[in-house]
Amino acid sequence: MKDIRLVALDLDGTTLRSNNTLSPAVKNSLELMIKGGVEVVAASGRPFGSMPREVLGIEGLRWVIASNGAAVYLGGKRVISTLLEPDSVLRVLELTADHDLIWEAFSEGETVTDKRYYDDPMRYGCSQAYVGYVRGSRECRADMRRYILENRGRLDSVEFVTTDRALRERLWKRLEGSGEPLYITSSSANFVELMHRDATKSGALKKICERLGIGLGQTLAAGNADNDADMLRCAGTGAAVANATPKCLEAADILLPSNDEDGICELAARLAQQR
Repeated sequence: MKDIRLVALDLDGTTLRSNNTLSPAVKNSLELMIKGGVEVVAASGRPFGSMPREVLGIEGLRWVIASNGAAVYLGGKRVISTLLEPDSVLRVLELTADHDLIWEAFSEGETVTDKRYYDDPMRYGCSQAYVGYVRGSRECRADMRRYILENRGRLDSVEFVTTDRALRERLWKRLEGSGEPLYITSSSANFVELMHRDATKSGALKKICERLGIGLGQTLAAGNADNDADMLRCAGTGAAVANATPKCLEAADILLPSNDEDGICELAARLAQQR
């Protein structure tokens, strides 16, 4: 962890507590890292428009990786885009046509979800703490497949939600074997998230480092979910919180306390000791 110049932090389940809040202690730790000369990057599966205001409002936090790496923002301006290919979107719809799935779609400035999910998120595995976030950050449509079809040329990502684990795994394998240039990942147990194969958190991290002239060996990434594992492996040091998935834990070099124990505070303390 010596000479770390950039820290990329997943938000949900890592930097944020399980009740979808940023604790004062973690906020203070982020501010101290920035004041100490570390470039802090928010790296989330969320689209930019759904990022927590308390995170975006931290003075000196300039870079945001959004939609799992499909978009990168600098000072609130989108500077890198990696959209789904329209033909890939058509193929995804074709391969899933025999199932009535709950779909969400993400594009710049717009997040749209199935009306059934909007009306009752907890039925599809959403925790109580995130119900307000879902309804406050999304528009809804009754026919999401039609929406995705009509907007296939401007999508950062699409995802489907199902509590049927066997179906989730079966469709994942079907899409993975499609030959389409897709990156398939998951930020929580009931989601299957689809981006362009180049739209990863690790890919976005590399592009930011290139722009800043920072070597990957001088970076640290922290996360909790499967969609963070590639970023942890890519960074010079990977850190997982104690509540992380097995895939994320396997990719980590160090283990931190859980998100509800403000594990990022320990990360900040370790960095301060090394400087």
